[in-house]
Formats: sequence, structure tokens, C-alpha cells
Amino acid sequence: MGERSEAELLQRLQAGDQAAWIELIQSMRPRLLGYLRHNVPTQEDAEDVLGETLVAAVRALKDFDGKASLATFIFALAYRKIADFWRRRQDTVALVEHQRSPLGVSSRAVEFAEVLDQLPELSKQVLILRYHVGLSVGEIAQVLDRSYKGTESVLSRARQQLRDLLDETGFEHE
Repeated sequence: MGERSEAELLQRLQAGDQAAWIELIQSMRPRLLGYLRHNVPTQEDAEDVLGETLVAAVRALKDFDGKASLATFIFALAYRKIADFWRRRQDTVALVEHQRSPLGVSSRAVEFAEVLDQLPELSKQVLILRYHVGLSVGEIAQVLDRSYKGTESVLSRARQQLRDLLDETGFEHE
């Protein structure tokens, strides 16, 4: 989305234009749901957190200044809603390993997800945001409320940690 069209979309959203909300949701839903799916146990949980994120966006958008991209703004909200999800879960269930459904997912993808889950949480988040969601380092820094250089450092370290884990587990990678 171009800078001008994003600014126009933001104005329409802030004015309460329903068509603008539909446009935003349709454009962001696949990437956002994929990100959430990597961070909560089930598809249903991901859908619930997506709904919470969108409600938070509706409430917060009136104060959004447009300095960051809409995607960065929405992913930052999603990141916080994931933390809320796990805080609520701790009352009833320990942080259990993700129960990803193998239906339609290759065993190699499941193995990779299991290796990814072994990384420290921050490392996992920067890798998912960079390579699955496709955010830039600057956008990731904004989502995680960190400096650009700090985020670059975390990303570099996360790549090395992932390579090391893949080597340890015998996972073939490029």
C-alpha cells in the first residue's frame, strides 16, 4: 500500500468508514492470522485473538498519528494481545507446547515449528515477524518497542540460534 493510499485509508478509518475497515481487514487478515497462529495453541485461539486485536484497533485508531504504518500499528496491538492471551491462560493451564494440527501441514513444517518453539520468545518473535509476516527491521522495532540497532542485533542472534538448533536436531536447511 502506497504512502498516499495508506494515509487516505487511515483518514477513512478514523472517520468510521465501514468500507475502509473491510478493506483493512481483507488486506491484513491472512498475515495477521498467520502470525497469531504461530503464537497461540489453536486456530480457534488465533481467531479469538484476531478479534480482540481488531476491537483494540477500532478503539485505538482514533488516537493513531500515522507515524508508523498501519501494519506496524496492528501487529503491535496483536503482539500485546498475544501476551494478554498467555497471561489469562496461566490461570488455568501451564504454557503448554503448541498443539498444531498436522492436517494439511507437511511433517517438515511441523518439525521446523517445533525447532522454532525451542528459541527464546523474543528470538522467535523477531524471526516470525521478519520472515513469516514480512515486516522490515524498522517495523519490527516499532512492534516490539525496541531500538532499530537492538532489533537488528536480536534478529542476527536469533538467526544464529535457529541455525544452531537446526544443526543440533539434524534438520536439513540451506
